[in-house]
Amino acid sequence: MGYMENELIDLEKGTIYTTRDLAEIMNNNTNALVLSEDTSSFQEGDMTSRYLVTKKLESFIHRNDGGSYTIPNSKQLIYIVKKCN
Repeated sequence: MGYMENELIDLEKGTIYTTRDLAEIMNNNTNALVLSEDTSSFQEGDMTSRYLVTKKLESFIHRNDGGSYTIPNSKQLIYIVKKCN
């Protein structure tokens, strides 16, 4: 886990995190993107759900933004998570 002055700034592949941890990484790192196949939203007050980081990568994200192609100018940090049962 990457911390800077007690703030979570990075997640590690193969590690389990709470919903709060995921919310914190998205708040602290504007370059972070979290993808989940089994959870549509991370509820701030959810203290029981836990997620395994199954993959971590840095990649250029190409997308259509309102009908026009958006050219990425930098790589984005992507975490793929799966809810633990």
